Amino acid sequence: MRLFITIFFITIFFIIAKGQTFSIGSGSIFTHTNQKVKMVNSEEDFQNTDYQFTINYEHQINDTRYSVFGAYSKFDGHTWIKFREGSVIAPDGFPVIGDGFSGTSLHRFDFGIAYNLIPSKYSFYFKPLLLIGIQKSIRKDVEIYSELFKVDGPEYFELEPISAEQFNTTQIVPSIGIKTGVLLWKRIELGLTVQGVLGFKSFQNMYFKYSYKGVPQETAVFEANGTGVYTALSIGYRFVKQDIR
Repeated sequence: MRLFITIFFITIFFIIAKGQTFSIGSGSIFTHTNQKVKMVNSEEDFQNTDYQFTINYEHQINDTRYSVFGAYSKFDGHTWIKFREGSVIAPDGFPVIGDGFSGTSLHRFDFGIAYNLIPSKYSFYFKPLLLIGIQKSIRKDVEIYSELFKVDGPEYFELEPISAEQFNTTQIVPSIGIKTGVLLWKRIELGLTVQGVLGFKSFQNMYFKYSYKGVPQETAVFEANGTGVYTALSIGYRFVKQDIR
């Protein structure tokens, strides 16, 4: 993995003299927890689970509005079990909204193409993105502390403490998105990127052995695969001024 990252950055700096824009950014990510084995009367979970750090490189294709785009993102993987309001009550009398676990670090390398819908005479830009990524998950040396929290009704009751499992995985993930922002002094870019990513392979599971209203149920399995919406505010420097159509 370190070799992969090193090669990525060497490539970026090798071509930067001929390149266009190099930027760094950070922003919220909103991910979906998939229920591989569904929990009875449950709700799907989609929420802000972490914040990502990004490094981006964009190279303009001469005399066009097209550019090639490369990005590196780092964030933590998160799985979440969501309980309907009032279905689980804590000993202090407050409702429990769910239980989550973060036991993996994620690295994603995206490559793709962008097209600027705004003519170059304007100082702002709006670019749809079409990308393909390589997503790598790395297990962290952490364990879920489910003994600190017990699911004890009034609807869901744990038969065993909630457990979790992390995986080292590599997968291909497609994505689409937009990049918009302003160009200051023909060099400094302030931008916002919003990217929808579709994952296929689980890198972290949670398991819930339970009964529902006193009736034992099949063990529910919740998995995280990277599917979600990723945002980043960025600042960049354009190394080469270039007029486009």
